[in-house]
Amino acid sequence: MLSRLISSKNIGQKEGFRWRGEEISRLEGLSDAVFAFSVTLLIVSGEVPKTFDQLVVVLRAFIPFAACFAQIMSVWYIHYLYYRRYGLEDFKSIVLTMVLLFVVLVYTYPLKFVFMSLFASMGLSRDGENYMLHNYDELAQLFTVYALGYIAVFGVFYFMHLHAYQSRHSLQLTELEIWDTKVVMREMLMYCGVGVISLTLANVLEGDWRSLAGISYSLIGVVSWIHGTWSRKRREEIYFRLYPTQAPEANTTL
Repeated sequence: MLSRLISSKNIGQKEGFRWRGEEISRLEGLSDAVFAFSVTLLIVSGEVPKTFDQLVVVLRAFIPFAACFAQIMSVWYIHYLYYRRYGLEDFKSIVLTMVLLFVVLVYTYPLKFVFMSLFASMGLSRDGENYMLHNYDELAQLFTVYALGYIAVFGVFYFMHLHAYQSRHSLQLTELEIWDTKVVMREMLMYCGVGVISLTLANVLEGDWRSLAGISYSLIGVVSWIHGTWSRKRREEIYFRLYPTQAPEANTTL
């Protein structure tokens, strides 16, 4: 089980954030199985190649598959950190997880179509004839479907972390842990905001301008860098105030 393996290496653990989910629950086991099935759907979608030319087509699909795989695994990683950090398995967490898994499964094929058509248009995939868009209306609809799934995934993550924040007293979250929880909540809202921008552009613009709906996702890198830089500085201030012996000045004095 991937969660058990990653957890045993303490991957993703931050200094000052105590992990409350030490054991891998049945719910996490189910989640891992669903994510694995979703990845399988990306691969097993056609016949086994019977000629060398067919094999080449499959191999050329490696790049878009890698992009899809990276997105699915990034969603899995956020889910993994949530259960490691908070260990919540109450009714609300279960329901939100079920909604997340449903969205992941439903949007596996749209996700693959988006990246296969994108890389085919760039000449990086020879399987483009199977992922053709015939007009800009279809492009708008494709970006609309993708944006709705994107917003749904990160919207669910926002509510999961909001639930953890609302349970901060029962979880006995420290000031630093509360800060980290708020950081993730802001990130999820920013991702949803980018999805809303893409959704709006896809349905407001005309013609080839609708391609801006896809380009708009590059905003994620910008907002993540700005927010991440500010959040890390603030986290260091809180961390060194709570743990003064870990401050650089204290180590220099010693």
